[in-house]
Amino acid sequence: MKKIGIGIDFGTTNSLASVWGSDVIRVLGRQQETRRPVVFWHKDANAGNRPHASVVWFKPDDSVVVGFEARRNMQELSGTLGHSFSRSVKRSLESKGDILTHGGRRFEPFEIAAHIFSHLKKDAEVHPTLHGHKFEECVVTVPVGFSGSQRRQIRRAMERAGLVLQGFIHEPFAAMVAHFYHPERKLAALRGKRVMVFDWGGGTLDVCLAEGSLDGSTLYELAHDGIADHAGDDFDRRLMGNLRGRFLERHPMLTSDDIDTRCRAQDRFWINAELGKIELSTEESVRVRVPNFLDGEVPLDLGETVKRTDFEEMIDSEVKAAAACTLRCLEKARLGASSIDYVLMVGGTSLIPKVRRQLEEIFGAKVQITFEPDAAIARGAAIVAAEEWKPVNAVTLGCEMARGEFFSFLDRGRPLVASSSQKFIFYCTDPRDGVANFIFCKKPVSGDNVVVPIGAILQVPVSTERPAAYRDLDRMLVRSIVTADATLMIDVQHTGTNHSFQHEISDVSFGLQLL
Repeated sequence: MKKIGIGIDFGTTNSLASVWGSDVIRVLGRQQETRRPVVFWHKDANAGNRPHASVVWFKPDDSVVVGFEARRNMQELSGTLGHSFSRSVKRSLESKGDILTHGGRRFEPFEIAAHIFSHLKKDAEVHPTLHGHKFEECVVTVPVGFSGSQRRQIRRAMERAGLVLQGFIHEPFAAMVAHFYHPERKLAALRGKRVMVFDWGGGTLDVCLAEGSLDGSTLYELAHDGIADHAGDDFDRRLMGNLRGRFLERHPMLTSDDIDTRCRAQDRFWINAELGKIELSTEESVRVRVPNFLDGEVPLDLGETVKRTDFEEMIDSEVKAAAACTLRCLEKARLGASSIDYVLMVGGTSLIPKVRRQLEEIFGAKVQITFEPDAAIARGAAIVAAEEWKPVNAVTLGCEMARGEFFSFLDRGRPLVASSSQKFIFYCTDPRDGVANFIFCKKPVSGDNVVVPIGAILQVPVSTERPAAYRDLDRMLVRSIVTADATLMIDVQHTGTNHSFQHEISDVSFGLQLL
């Protein structure tokens, strides 16, 4: 175990850092807390320990504020001359262009994300647990559907913040590590066990199915699935739409355009709606108030009571879609609900009672909510960093050959080490279409001959008129390269034309080598 291992959960709505290692255990002594990594919370006098809000505030003097102070001021200053706010920048990491943020200046998404990483770094460096250590090398978590370009944006953001990427790990996988980890027994509780992790936060739903090997040496991700843009933030907007409609019903002389042009409290509206949504996880009804909701000679306030049953009806279709996502994950692994030993719920959206009831209809009493769901992902990343467990590929990736044969580019169990590469020679045996098709697939079940296309095809132009005796001129040198972003890059060079073609596979399932 390292002296210090750092994990970061860079989230759509909130972000959090955690630390674990032999020096953490030494500093904490024999306290009960030594069983879990230390979390660098935002300390709020009213709300207690909270993750850091992923909000960036650009002030008129060009200074930048991140976190809850930014979020607090967003209620009052959003729309005010000289003040700009960026929230949920994680959603923009796939964007090809810049985004407008402050004073007419345009920033790339990674530049804004760098401010969040810098904020986490500065906040952690004053914590006594880090005394004598640098907050530098980190394991960072990503959603299961994050592409290679999105991971590179995170890497660039970290570099700008003065951080070094130790590795990536899927968010639900990290949460599972945190839940079952013990300082002495490590992950022995997962030997021969299957775990379904249901991670529903502010930005995405990620579902991951993992299995521990019988000898305890490896933890494999058997399958994963997810839904983007149908999570806590979207539920906020659904609730806001409902409140907005009820406001117009109370003021029939107003129109939706009046709200668009006269409302100067949109961010305050969003924050109060979110707080109401959170309260509905424990309360049967809440009152959502937004003073001075609409400008005018006589400003109008918004104030509505929302019942939990009404809110659950608003999100019914999304909850059913989440259940279907869970069933798809089982289907990918060719397993039934009865073969799962544990079902772990993570993320703020998982705390909604209707969500848990929906999962219990599928899995019964196996469903449980992890300890401090907001911190589980960051803690798991810190554990992986401190234990220096090496990532391995969990599902064999390759391409489908002529006559339905499967050729492997990345075998199950192979280390996901950057720059690790292999070379192969291919020939096009059927040039009638003018292209050689590389149809990328995976083998979801080890030892099974069933292959599943991953929806990606690389087409390499070949000659259609070349005599059979010269078909060897359609010779292709193929290199499979594991990138630093835990993706698989396939590079194809047509040796006859010397043209190169590339395709990046991001759908790589994680595993951990534990022994």
